[in-house]
Amino acid sequence: MRDGHLGPVLRAGFLLIVIGTAVYAVGNGWSVVDSLYFSVATLTTSTIADPNLVLHDAWLKLFTVAYILVGIGILVEAGRRIATAFIATRAQDEPGTS
Repeated sequence: MRDGHLGPVLRAGFLLIVIGTAVYAVGNGWSVVDSLYFSVATLTTSTIADPNLVLHDAWLKLFTVAYILVGIGILVEAGRRIATAFIATRAQDEPGTS
C-alpha cells in the first residue's frame, strides 16, 4: 500500500460490501448481520448456510448478478496487486539484485 496501488482497490471492495449489505438489508428486510453475511458469502462464492436467506424479488436477483460480476473483478484485481507487490518486495530483498 506504500505506492498507492492497493488502497483504491481495497476501498472499492469495502464500498462494495457496504452497498451489498445495505441493499440486502433494505430489499429483504434482513438484519445488518444477515445482510453482511450474505454479501460476503456471495462475493467469495461460498455457500450460504442459512436456509432462511433466500432472494425472492427479481430485482434483487438481478442486483446480485451484477454484484457478483463486479465483486469478483475487484477481488481478482486486489489479489493481483497483492501478488505483484509481494513479488516486487521479494525481488528487492534477494541478495545481488538491485
